[in-house]
Amino acid sequence: MAPGRFNKWIKSLGSGSGSRRSHQDGVADQIPAETGATASAAGDLAGDATSPIAAQMGTTLQATTSSQPAFRLDSEMADQYMKNIKRFRVLVMGRANAGKTTILQRVCNSTDKPEIFDGKGNKIEDTIVQGTETRGYHDVECELVFRSNPGFVFHDSCGFEAGSTEQIHHMRKFVVDRATTKKVNERIHAIWFCIPMTDNHRMVTAAEQKFFDECDTRHVPVIVVLTKVDALCSTPFGEFRRKGLSRAEAKEKAVERQGKLLEECLERIKLELDKCKYPPRRYVTLQNMHEEHADCTALIQSTANGMNAEDLQMLIISTQQSSVLLCIEYAVRKTLRRHLELGLMGRLQVDVKKFESALLGWFPNCDPKFEVDVDTPMPPLPKDVTLLGKFPTLQSIVEHAIGCLLVAEHSFFLMQQNHSAWKEVLTLAVKEYGASNMQLSVSKVVGAIFHQCNGDMNGLCDGIIKIVGENRMSNKLLMEPGAKGSLYRDRASRC
Repeated sequence: MAPGRFNKWIKSLGSGSGSRRSHQDGVADQIPAETGATASAAGDLAGDATSPIAAQMGTTLQATTSSQPAFRLDSEMADQYMKNIKRFRVLVMGRANAGKTTILQRVCNSTDKPEIFDGKGNKIEDTIVQGTETRGYHDVECELVFRSNPGFVFHDSCGFEAGSTEQIHHMRKFVVDRATTKKVNERIHAIWFCIPMTDNHRMVTAAEQKFFDECDTRHVPVIVVLTKVDALCSTPFGEFRRKGLSRAEAKEKAVERQGKLLEECLERIKLELDKCKYPPRRYVTLQNMHEEHADCTALIQSTANGMNAEDLQMLIISTQQSSVLLCIEYAVRKTLRRHLELGLMGRLQVDVKKFESALLGWFPNCDPKFEVDVDTPMPPLPKDVTLLGKFPTLQSIVEHAIGCLLVAEHSFFLMQQNHSAWKEVLTLAVKEYGASNMQLSVSKVVGAIFHQCNGDMNGLCDGIIKIVGENRMSNKLLMEPGAKGSLYRDRASRC
C-alpha cells in the first residue's frame, strides 16, 4: 500500500450504510454475474482436511461434509437480510452432559456463565435460572449471551434424549419458525448438534435420528459436533499401562488408537444420519475443550463453510475472536481473490473505499463505515491495462490488500491489549505500519510469488496469506518480556 494512502486512511468514520459489507465489494457494475470465486462452494475455503489452517492445527480437529447442499440465500434476500442483522445466532442441541456450555465458553473466550434473557430481552436472574435447572425445566426461547462476546446469541435445547412426540414437535416448530421468521434479527443462522464420545456405545440415539428425519433444516445448516473426544483415549491408555508400558509410551499408543476409534465413530454416525431425510451439513470433532485456551477454530470454519451466503460467512468470521488468521484467510480467499480473478479477465475496476471496507469487514470489532481518501496520486495505467482503475497492476492491488490486512490484524492485537475503541487502534496501527520498512519488503516478496505462481490462483492466495502471517507487526511485540496478551499469543501460535 502506498505511504500516501495510509496517511489519509482515517479521514472519516461517520458515513456509509450500517450493513456489514458492501454487496458490490468495490467491484464496478460491469463485472460478470459469476466468476470462479463467486460460484465456488463455500467448502472450498480453508477449514477441511486440505486447508492450510487445518494442516497447521494438526490432528486434534477434523471437519467433514455430508451430501446435503450448502445453505444459500439469493442475492436480493441476502441484501435485505444483512441490512438488519446484528448478531450471529446459534441453536445448540444435544444430550445432557454433552459439553455444550463448555464449547460456548471456548467460542466466546470466557470461563464465566452466560447471561440469560427471555424472548423479550429481559434478563433472567440467576436464582430463577438455578431453580429451573434444578427442576429440569428449560426454555429454548431464552437467549444465552456471554459478556466477552455479545456478538453471539445462543439458544440451548434441553438434554435431547427422550425424543417424545411433544419434544420433537416443539423443537421442529422452533427451528422452522426461527429459520424463516420475518424478524431477521431473531433468525437462527446455524445449529450445533453435539454428540459426546463418552457414549460411544450408542452413536446415534432414537431421538436424534427422529430429529434428523422429521425436523426440516433446509433453511439452516446443521453442524454435528463430536464432543469429549478425549474419552476415546482413556480406555486404551489404561490397557497399555496394564501391559507394563511407561506413561509416555502408553500415551503415545493411546493417541494413535484414539485416532482410529474416532474415525470409526465418525463413520458410524455419518452412516446413520446421512440417510435421514434432513441430514446434517457438516461434521466436526472437538477435544480438550476443558482447557481454557482450547481451539474451536474448526467449529467456526465448518459453520461458515456450511453456508454459501458470503454475508453470513462474514458475520460469523467477524464475530468470532478465536483466530485472527481466519479473518485474514477469508478476506484473501473471498474478497481479494474475486478481484484478482476479475482483473485477470480484464473486467475489474476498483472502488478503493469499498475494496478496503470489504477486506476489513472480515475482522472483529471493525466498523466498516469508515471512508478512505482515494485522491492520492497513483502511477498512470500501463497501455495494456484498461480497467484497473487507479491501480496500475494486479500486483499493486495485492500489495495494497496486504497493507490493509496487516493493519487490521495489528488493530485486533492492540484491542486485545488495551480494549481501546476501533478507530483509535486503527489509527495507531496505520501510523506504526507507515513508520515501518514493511512496505518495501512486502513489495519484493509479492513480486516473487506472482512470478512463482504463474496464474495459479490457489498458490497465489496461499502465498499472500503466508506473507501476512510472516509480517505481522504483533510478532515482535509478543516476543518482548512481560508482553500482555497471553490469550492472543495462544491464538497467534495457531496461525
